[in-house]
Amino acid sequence: MESAIEKASKDSTPAVSTTGCWDSVDIGGSSSSSSNRLLTALASSGLTQEQQESVERALAYIQELQQTVFKDILDAEKKRREEENKLPLGTVNPGLLAGMDARTLSVISRIYVGSINFELTDEHIHRVFSEFGPVRSVSMSKDPATGRHKGFGFVEYEVPEAAALALETMNGTMLGGRQLKIGRPNNYGTSVAQGFPPPPPERIYVANVNRAIAEDVLREIFAPFGTVVACVLAPDMATRQHRGWGFIEFAEAAAAEQAARDMDRFLLGNLVLRVRLSVVGGPLGEGMAALDSLPEPADGRPQTASGTPVQQTASAGPPQQVVEMAAIVDRSIGAAVDGDQGSNAGGSSIVLLQNVVGGRAEVDDDLAADMASEGVKCGRIAKVVVHVASDHELQQADSGLGEVSIFLQFADADSAQRAIDLFNGRWFAGRQIVAQLYDPDTYRVLTSADTMVYMP
Repeated sequence: MESAIEKASKDSTPAVSTTGCWDSVDIGGSSSSSSNRLLTALASSGLTQEQQESVERALAYIQELQQTVFKDILDAEKKRREEENKLPLGTVNPGLLAGMDARTLSVISRIYVGSINFELTDEHIHRVFSEFGPVRSVSMSKDPATGRHKGFGFVEYEVPEAAALALETMNGTMLGGRQLKIGRPNNYGTSVAQGFPPPPPERIYVANVNRAIAEDVLREIFAPFGTVVACVLAPDMATRQHRGWGFIEFAEAAAAEQAARDMDRFLLGNLVLRVRLSVVGGPLGEGMAALDSLPEPADGRPQTASGTPVQQTASAGPPQQVVEMAAIVDRSIGAAVDGDQGSNAGGSSIVLLQNVVGGRAEVDDDLAADMASEGVKCGRIAKVVVHVASDHELQQADSGLGEVSIFLQFADADSAQRAIDLFNGRWFAGRQIVAQLYDPDTYRVLTSADTMVYMP
């Protein structure tokens, strides 16, 4: 036989969602009306006064829990989920900012790298592919017996534009004596590429930007292609510098297409710019302006400012304004690059090679001989000098030198020009060499005390 409480519970109908078997009970205002109906049923149930009062106290306690403890738990859980989904300050990732699923974004930001030389390491691959954008991870398939990689792996970027650039550029490239095979992972399909925000045709992605080039300067460099609506570089919140990549948005799609076509591989500040049209749409984020919310740094380093857009100028190749502006920027950060790249108007027979090694710790006795063995293909070499910059030279804004610079002194200017064509953009030990002509007088003064000299 049913008790009075069981009968009253069956007769009352709590507010439960009927859209699913496991939906939760509504603990809002409808719960009080349910309690009232239950109390009314209890009054006619034949319970003693003491029993009814006990039930009423239990119901009152349940209501109190719903309004205090349970509410606090639900609010805390909601807040925790909001914090988990909150993007870090300074995020420049249109896909994430548009709410795109992180797993889908990861798939389209990942590439397969095959036919890797067995002597190359994860660090080599990371260094080579970081030219195209921020590398999140490099995973090489390892042989458990030998501990060596199997000749293939995966590179995952933070943004899909970097993956697209690497895929377009590196497939078939020779690295370590082997021709790389670049493709998409097996879990990448046409269905994955569908469903993310379409990219604005006015937006381009830029990577491998010299850290000394600020947002406003980059805006001015690209302004001759058309009105620049936005120029956003990803900030490093720890160093207060940008991370070398970002997005530029023009007022017109034609300007973006021309900039992507003409500025990819453009030498700026001793680094080769990588540029392409964007892949995913979404908000750009604040860029370097996010640093304004941080406390003022102790050393008083200035924040970046916005530049002034310039109207579009028709051009074939990078506009002259771009070349001139790039030359000014290069000189300001110590790069000896003129507006007419590839010519030897000054008749210099000195070639400067940079980015050959990562620093003085990587310099060995064979470095100069290795450069000479390649350089002799262009003509007779009188001398090769490995110059390790002093701290004073590195602090000078107009030195134009990295930590390690290699000078090839040729017998004539024509041989030096051929060496520029041979070395510039070529890969050596996981690094892309930057080659340029160098002033003979400056070279003689700079290397007069150097001891790492190779005479073929």
